[in-house]
Amino acid sequence: FPLWISAAPGRTERMARMSAHVAAVTLSLRDGWNKRWRALPLYAVRILETSSVPAGEPRIDWLLYTNHPVETLKDALLVAHGYSQRWRIEDFFRTWKTGQCNVESTQLQGTQQVKIWGSMLAAIAARTERLKHLARTQPDLPATAELATHEVEALVLLKRKRKKKNEQIPDGIPPIALAVQWIAELGGYTGKSSGGPPGSVTISRGLERLAPAAEMLRVLRENGLVR
Repeated sequence: FPLWISAAPGRTERMARMSAHVAAVTLSLRDGWNKRWRALPLYAVRILETSSVPAGEPRIDWLLYTNHPVETLKDALLVAHGYSQRWRIEDFFRTWKTGQCNVESTQLQGTQQVKIWGSMLAAIAARTERLKHLARTQPDLPATAELATHEVEALVLLKRKRKKKNEQIPDGIPPIALAVQWIAELGGYTGKSSGGPPGSVTISRGLERLAPAAEMLRVLRENGLVR
């Protein structure tokens, strides 16, 4: 089965062909507190790369233990896909806990208030990470695939106001990669000299600055004050 392998230190991104091997196993675990042993039934799923790999790189070989029932190939694929997404989950938590969201810095005291605030910031972190991911993996996707029309229109207006002297702003809907770059520029991104493509901090900061302009444009349009 095919599986997209993301880039990592010493590993190039690629679409790899994988095979899956599954077995029901029982692990014998020793409790470090009471020194007792107990049996833990699990499924062992081995995911092995069977296609050719770039020279000098190790073949993907995962041995995964799960309590999710694995009875079919579809079950095994679900386990493999979940594990392959672990770095995106880590990226989400990093954006949620640090950077612009910084959820752990809240001074709210009530449990319910903290849950609501944390959920709001989680939505912001998820959208930030999704925009970053789409800009890097599907750069030619129309910006309206992820951004509302009034957000794109407001973004174009802000970009035209801030554009460099010789910079050309294309007509129509920009691709998602370009739109995310413009959003990040609102948040302080200065281009490739910053050390790479737009990151979570500048994207989330740019979204925060785009929001009032987009909302104002939406209200004006709904009330017939602009076309």
